[in-house]
Amino acid sequence: MHSIFPLREKWAEKEEKLRKKVKQVLKCDVRKPNPLAPVTLPAADCLLSTLCLEAACKDLGTFRAALKNISSLVKPGGHLVMVTVLKETYYVVDQHSFSCLYLDQESVEEAIKDAGFDIKFIKEIQEHSPNTFSDFGALLHVVARKRGPKPAQ
Repeated sequence: MHSIFPLREKWAEKEEKLRKKVKQVLKCDVRKPNPLAPVTLPAADCLLSTLCLEAACKDLGTFRAALKNISSLVKPGGHLVMVTVLKETYYVVDQHSFSCLYLDQESVEEAIKDAGFDIKFIKEIQEHSPNTFSDFGALLHVVARKRGPKPAQ
């Protein structure tokens, strides 16, 4: 008997495979010098931050400190891949409104460089929120390499 939803079966298989691979889920507070405290992990080759820092930080100083804090999680020569929103002051989740740090591209670039990264790719995509879930004005995509010696190959 064949399911009329073959993709669901594939997703179930993928979910099971992922659950077997995940070793642990950690809490992360980017405002702490070791964001994963009390856990300490070896530095990673790559760190992905998507729509996080602007929600966790109340001002530009906290944002800059958060980038320095998460840079400690990346080995020299490793990469930060980041997607952030620009010109946003709020977002809504399940009818609850949350404040968001208003950022511009220049401030983000300076903070990334100050955190010890060289920007390899950056692209601002002008896009305005089409509805009332947010008032963002653009998306910023960044790939940056942490300064230091290249990792051994």
